[in-house]
Amino acid sequence: MSLDDREALHRLAVPVYGELDADLPDVLERLRKQFGRIAPVEVAPGVAAWILLGYDVNRRVLQDSAEFARDPRRWREAREGRATPEKVPGPFWYFRNALASDDPDHSRYRPVIVDALSGITADGTRLAVRRIATELLAPVALTGKADLVADFAFRVPLLVLNRYFGLSAEEGLELVELMRQVWDGGEEAEKARLGLFAYAQSVTARRRENPGSDIVSRMVRHPNALDDEEIAHQLILLISAAHDPLMNLIANTAHTLLTDEEVRYDLAGAHLRVEEVVDTVLWRSPPITLLPGRYPVRDTLLEGAYVQEGDCLIIGYGPAHADPAVAPYIDPLSPSGIRGHLAWGTGPHACPAQRISRQIAVDAVSALLDLLPDVRLAVPPESLERRRSLFAHGLKALPVTFTPVDITPPTEAPWQQSQNPSSSSQENPASKPSSSVKRGRLPEWWSKVWKFGR
Repeated sequence: MSLDDREALHRLAVPVYGELDADLPDVLERLRKQFGRIAPVEVAPGVAAWILLGYDVNRRVLQDSAEFARDPRRWREAREGRATPEKVPGPFWYFRNALASDDPDHSRYRPVIVDALSGITADGTRLAVRRIATELLAPVALTGKADLVADFAFRVPLLVLNRYFGLSAEEGLELVELMRQVWDGGEEAEKARLGLFAYAQSVTARRRENPGSDIVSRMVRHPNALDDEEIAHQLILLISAAHDPLMNLIANTAHTLLTDEEVRYDLAGAHLRVEEVVDTVLWRSPPITLLPGRYPVRDTLLEGAYVQEGDCLIIGYGPAHADPAVAPYIDPLSPSGIRGHLAWGTGPHACPAQRISRQIAVDAVSALLDLLPDVRLAVPPESLERRRSLFAHGLKALPVTFTPVDITPPTEAPWQQSQNPSSSSQENPASKPSSSVKRGRLPEWWSKVWKFGR
């Protein structure tokens, strides 16, 4: 179908909102068959954008920030009044952060994040994740059943996030729930976006007044001298990357191990490592399917489509990996091709925390397999449901069974020794648990975390 005229975007746009996002992978494949490597869609009534479906076009746009800008304030649909925050989900809108900015702001923001993350060590993270995983699985291990989304994948990133950012249990829960509402879209997304920013500003102000060794405090002290509003925006970016996508990656990896006999047998036979399984999942089932956006700085022809200056280009991580032009030639189980995925992005806006995020997922899944070695799916695979989201690719639940086992949890909360896995810095009193953890008696902070997500 011809897309080479100026009116093609609105004239041919296919709705992808409402009930349609329940079958998003099928919708995207139908769009590929109808339009090719780029497709016009409606993300809300009367609000159009382009979805990039091909691997090469996604990679090209991600890498070329000179021709395809990142700042959402360029969006033509918003400038001309068709898109409003009330109509369109939160990820389309502007945050003053490194991901949503072009130079010179991008060059100010990104080093603050990179430097703040640089103190996190692999050994510290591995120890923290193992302790957290043990704490999480201990209460359910004796029952012989669990939901690996609500009981595990949701909580591991939350507690790691609390540790890195120096958040109390209440702060972490509040921020993560608001971010989840933004990711899922719907009527509450804009309200959640505003609440998220207000909460992040409050956390930032407290760190400026009473800094510690956490990531937010390091951003406050950074020589680039970001103001509180700018730091709050970087905090929101880090939370959005630290929790929801990581939760989906852990759950999707567990799902692969529970449903793909070839992968599980190769892992059991030492032909695969958990690291390679995670990389396989980043290819086959990336935690983010779609993400807006890039904005052409001038009218251009892109894969035969007439794309106007300021049109929104939605990056298609999921469809890029399923592109028939590359998928048959890529074996994600082969070390030679395993790292070509786009799940972390590429180019100047590539995820600065990809090493840390990948390690958390690897360590979480490794701990799960060590502690519950005979874990198995409790329901038919076809009965599992995906979350309704245009952006996130995650499961609603992952019920499992296993032989009941007595797991002895650590004698203190996972972050009690240090807020920063890289050092033995002073503890933040705001996040100190009320008591040591003993079997059968969980402290107050743990009961809050346990109830949340169920």
